[in-house]
Amino acid sequence: MKTFLTKSSCWLVALFAVLFSNVFAQDVRLERDDWAPDVKRALNDLMTTYGKSSPSYDKNSYAVFDFDNTTAIFDVEEQLIVYQLETMAFAIEPSALKDILLTDLSNPDADLSSYGYMNGSYNDLFDDIVGAYSQLWDKYGPFTPNGVPQEAFTELHSDPIWLEFAAKMRLSYDLVCDVEDNSIAYPWVVYWFAGMSEHEVYAMARRSCEKFGEVETSKILWESPKEIDSKVGQVRVEWTSGVSVSANMKELWKALQANGIDVWVCSASATDAILAAIDAWGMHDDCKGVLAMTVALDEQGRYCNVYDYETGFGYYSMPNGEWKKMTRPERTQTEGEGKVVAVVNAVAPEYGGQGPLTGFMDSSGDFNFCTEFKSLKLAVCFNRATRKPTCGGGLIAEIALYERDVLGYDLAKANAAGDVLYLLQGRDENRFRSFRPSSATMRIGADQETLLATDANRAQLELFVKEKTTVRDALNVYALKRKAEDNVFGAPSGFLNEYSGYRSR
Repeated sequence: MKTFLTKSSCWLVALFAVLFSNVFAQDVRLERDDWAPDVKRALNDLMTTYGKSSPSYDKNSYAVFDFDNTTAIFDVEEQLIVYQLETMAFAIEPSALKDILLTDLSNPDADLSSYGYMNGSYNDLFDDIVGAYSQLWDKYGPFTPNGVPQEAFTELHSDPIWLEFAAKMRLSYDLVCDVEDNSIAYPWVVYWFAGMSEHEVYAMARRSCEKFGEVETSKILWESPKEIDSKVGQVRVEWTSGVSVSANMKELWKALQANGIDVWVCSASATDAILAAIDAWGMHDDCKGVLAMTVALDEQGRYCNVYDYETGFGYYSMPNGEWKKMTRPERTQTEGEGKVVAVVNAVAPEYGGQGPLTGFMDSSGDFNFCTEFKSLKLAVCFNRATRKPTCGGGLIAEIALYERDVLGYDLAKANAAGDVLYLLQGRDENRFRSFRPSSATMRIGADQETLLATDANRAQLELFVKEKTTVRDALNVYALKRKAEDNVFGAPSGFLNEYSGYRSR
């Protein structure tokens, strides 16, 4: 049976449909019961107070998320380099490998034995790595971004030369992160992708996320064979297997979008790795765009071992599942202060020059963008329960507890006082990884939860309470590096040599 409608009745039906859909969208809130109660309440308050159903809604509202250990539980890029090693997915000739590994590193001949990883220098370690890689190339190569065929895995992984290469290559990442400044170490690992196209890095990262998202958390130990004669000797390196995005995070991204608050990612991992991770976990449609580390491409569009400061762009998420390169360059590395610069250069102009409404973080690399913007109303720190007072994640964890338990802040009280509301969300790092209805975290293999990493964190928090420290003073003073003798609680604190200051932009 056919139904006929007049033009006016069609118009009314369409109007009611739009009104109903808008009301429904505006009423979207977090519902899961495995959020920390204060975090869930505050995020829902944020959407009620500043979302598009509120009279105070500003169309220039957006959120900025770190990705590794914030959006995801554990680190996408750290899993990706393991995936590279397991599959031998490389596009680097043996003759070029050492020069790439030495890119921007300080004093290659300096003895680094005191760091406890090995005996010898960068040059010694990389000679061992190149020697093993060359043998593997001759036997299983030439390698490609697709990795060795599946049928070769058993033979490859039982080959002591592969274990020599894999253990020392993975150890080199930990060593570089300890020895070098973040501005060197963060892009250095991206240079492992040298010779690959953007599409090849994306595809490799997608495969890595799909693999490691399906495994339970475990600690894996690689030990190079002691019988192999080498310059640095036998080494041992442990890494965490498993990485995923929780159902809570997917719920949050959808809720923010439904309430007119755009979701942006600003990550210190490789751009293509983050694009792949977002797609792998079905979050593409809830993301406005991505800023991440940008590496120069050669004339054939292949990754080089050079950071791109001039034409490195972020990406917009497109409705058809594609990514579109932005036209405003980041002009920075997306870590630490660089995340602020990237947001100011590439994102804020799209929002009338305004900074983010809310931020999401876990570490020192996120501290600046979650403290400096005057536009910020709320920031959530995801509790890794390992962050000392010498880490931005440790300081923000303390501030979150101080605001909640001492100052009695909720969103309205914090904002009325001119402060950002800081919150601490706990997680369970075991099995398939999830959030917990607590500020505390269950670390890998633990049978008890951990709230703060060390006694020094607790002592610094007690100092804030005793001295009735303002949030501004706590951040401005204790973000800067201080020696143990300069603190009454007898431990070092701070992680920045310079700081623009709390709510300074």
